[in-house]
Amino acid sequence: MEIVFINHRLDEENIDLVVHHNIITGIINDENNKIFDLISLKKIGKGQIVINNEKIVKEDLIMNQRRISQVLDKLTIPNYVLTVQELMMDNIKRLNLNIRDIDKKMKDSLKIVGLKEEYVYHEIRTLSSSEKKLISIAIGLLSNPDTLILEEPFKNLDLKQEKRLFMLLQKLKEKYNKTIVIKTEDANILYQYSDEIVVVKNNNILMSGDTKENFHRVDFLKRNGINIPDSVKFIYLAKKTKGAKIDYHSDIRDIIKDIYKHV
Repeated sequence: MEIVFINHRLDEENIDLVVHHNIITGIINDENNKIFDLISLKKIGKGQIVINNEKIVKEDLIMNQRRISQVLDKLTIPNYVLTVQELMMDNIKRLNLNIRDIDKKMKDSLKIVGLKEEYVYHEIRTLSSSEKKLISIAIGLLSNPDTLILEEPFKNLDLKQEKRLFMLLQKLKEKYNKTIVIKTEDANILYQYSDEIVVVKNNNILMSGDTKENFHRVDFLKRNGINIPDSVKFIYLAKKTKGAKIDYHSDIRDIIKDIYKHV
């Protein structure tokens, strides 16, 4: 699902933005969730919206909102819900999803995120924080969305869990043809795992496009107070202070190889 905003006016600002199909796009420094809500089509201004090369009119908005699933940082659990099954059923009813075989759909969604079918019967209080994140994504997949928008999906995960989640996002992108959008304040996460980024400052889009190219604009990022990935800062300093001929890498092993070779 490709979403294009052309000369889109929102809160007195003009926004031009492309969320490309079948890639992982990262959003950083979006303090008020303005761009996050715009991409999810929850907060729309005036201007042109094009989805998959078709101009969207007001009457099409609700239909296209249903094609986008938003997964927030924390799992919302009503007081009357105890099990994963009850939570999934609650979301199916809340979203008014028309699902023929609900039990199969719930179990299939769990399998996609790497959890066994029997997790549907688990009590939510027994789940770890990483399992809850996977459950959140499984719930987001119940509507079979074209685009999945995730808020801080890597927060509070250890390295093993982080790698596992990234492999899941890659599978959703490549096998299930999903467009993935992640919002995080962690520049290291975006540098490591996103294909493109949207950098926001004062509710305006400062830059967008290829992740590596934009994060390598260190002087520009520093002038604008934007978080810079640790590996990029290290290589930038090595180049500037030592004149080291090191290329920018996201993998620490490649950085070490360059250091041994050139420093």
